[in-house]
Amino acid sequence: MTQINCHLPSVLIKAVLGADVRFERGGGGGPTMTVQKTAAETRAKPTHFSTASLPVRDQFDAWRAFMAPAIDLDIRGGRTEAFKAEQTAWDIGSFALTRASLPGDGRERVWQHHRKNALDHWCFVVVQGDAPGAGGASRQLFFRSLGEPFDGSASDSNVLSLYIPRELFGERLTRIDSATSEVPNHGIGALLADYFISLEQRLPDIAVADLPQVAEATRAMIAACVRPSAERIEVAQGAIVATLMERARQIVRANLGNMRFGPEHLARDLGVSRSRLYRIFEPFGGVARYIHRQRMLAAHTALSDPANASSIVRIAETVGFGDASGFSRGFRQEFGYSPRDARVAGTVRLSVPPPPRLRGSQMADFATILRRLAA
Repeated sequence: MTQINCHLPSVLIKAVLGADVRFERGGGGGPTMTVQKTAAETRAKPTHFSTASLPVRDQFDAWRAFMAPAIDLDIRGGRTEAFKAEQTAWDIGSFALTRASLPGDGRERVWQHHRKNALDHWCFVVVQGDAPGAGGASRQLFFRSLGEPFDGSASDSNVLSLYIPRELFGERLTRIDSATSEVPNHGIGALLADYFISLEQRLPDIAVADLPQVAEATRAMIAACVRPSAERIEVAQGAIVATLMERARQIVRANLGNMRFGPEHLARDLGVSRSRLYRIFEPFGGVARYIHRQRMLAAHTALSDPANASSIVRIAETVGFGDASGFSRGFRQEFGYSPRDARVAGTVRLSVPPPPRLRGSQMADFATILRRLAA
């Protein structure tokens, strides 16, 4: 509720601002106008994207460009046929919830995670039947990490997805990356899917001020439901390695600005021998490769942040690169484009050019939400 001293005719003010205006006599003799926000104004609002208004031959390319922040998408049978699709995205701050409605014409869509993905988010996907409220045997819950290789295909028409950064969980879910991609639709798995669907239904009635509590409740629900199933498929040794990997991730990120930080420092801080360290990191291309990758991911995040005014040279220094030209070469090798390109254009617009008649601001909304997810 806002109070403003004013001397304009009340009829004129109400005509401009609407009926939710009340006038009282102010202390200075003039009327005080009180503007009361309606409940709808304080509620969370989603963003929407649709291909329906685009020319038929451009519809799939528009959808492909829109989904490019998360996956590299294609469709069997050609891209020029009609593809009316829409997405509603809720930006909760520390996670994003999206509902996609897709053509139910039986055509198979194929996708894969980007080979050099700057996003390290977890994605939970609820695939439903013909209607968003469908459940039972027609519903499936999947999990995958955007930072891990993945190829998939489907022809479903209703998909609910939740994107959440792994850093939100710390060490609590260190073993989730090794879990199977499909979560059983019974017991705890069904409970988690039910929660995601219920959350989508309730979000229109939730106030913006309550979103932090929603984010915490969702984090707690995921941790409670996923950890038991992940633990059942891990043997003791695997759990130890997973814990060491999470600790290593934290140690590396805490030392990104230390140009001398390397495998020997990591082994010492972890309390393991160098030979064991090399065995642990062998699936990731080696210890040095892993450290380099973390430096590059941190640099990419900084360059993609519109609020970060630091120069490219300064950002390179903060992630452990003293040689600006070497940093630029390494960055291009890692992501396929230069640091300057990342700052100016962003990952999406570089990897998939916008199709004709597609407004860039629409396509950027989904990309912006995913890039700024933070714990």
